[in-house]
Amino acid sequence: MVAFTAHVGWRRIAAGLLTAAWLLAAPLAAQAQGAKAVDDLVSQAQKAMQKGQPREAESLLRKAIEAAPTRAELYRLRSQARNSSGKYEAALDDANKYIELEPGDAFGYLNRSRIYVSMEKPETALADATKAIELDPKDPDCYYRRSDIYRDMGKDAEAKADEAKAMALEKS
Repeated sequence: MVAFTAHVGWRRIAAGLLTAAWLLAAPLAAQAQGAKAVDDLVSQAQKAMQKGQPREAESLLRKAIEAAPTRAELYRLRSQARNSSGKYEAALDDANKYIELEPGDAFGYLNRSRIYVSMEKPETALADATKAIELDPKDPDCYYRRSDIYRDMGKDAEAKADEAKAMALEKS
């Protein structure tokens, strides 16, 4: 009788472990499906942007953000779509959210700098381009962006210096 009871006890433990494993695996499977759905929305949004349909991209990215509100790149992508649509304040909100989630990414500041250029705020755009350079001093794009801003501001010497720096970085 003792052997039978011990055997039944092990069965219950095994069944409990299987149930626990299933309970842990089910959310992971659902999470993977959700991530794939978000990735599909991002892919569709990128295609819409390539076709010159930023409003369609914005709509797709809104759905992606609803499904995955902590994925930083979604805000960056939507800010680009909104900027292309002329929705500068909304683009700025998304760019700020991206920087909040990824404060060490130079590209976030380059993106926000582009929005400030669209908003005709060159001093603020310049500050963000300079911040991008501080974060990633070996990225030529940072210097090209700041060069463009300097050129728009009529600061040709600074523009040429940054352009030369960017070209030197590309060669190395």
